[in-house]
Amino acid sequence: MSHDQTVRPYWISWYAEDAHGAYELHTPWWISGYRGSDDARTICAAVLALSEEDAREQIYRCHDVRPEHIEFRFCEERPHGWEPFCDRFPRGAWMKWSVP
Repeated sequence: MSHDQTVRPYWISWYAEDAHGAYELHTPWWISGYRGSDDARTICAAVLALSEEDAREQIYRCHDVRPEHIEFRFCEERPHGWEPFCDRFPRGAWMKWSVP
């Protein structure tokens, strides 16, 4: 983990398999599609984290029961001031997002 303790925005995606169980994430997230082999939901989310490792850990922690393994598609740091919202990913009233 970086020694810089400033949170940064990350754009992260993973396959949400039924075996992972329920999760609750208050930052913006969307189902962007489905994996063809087993119909696992493809989730894209924005999180504020200290590092890429911390961003992935936030996804593990948001599950009711921590999964043994999550298959992440990507985890990319975004610049300060970045907002995840666009036509494809509109802002929902429940989403908590404050731009660092």
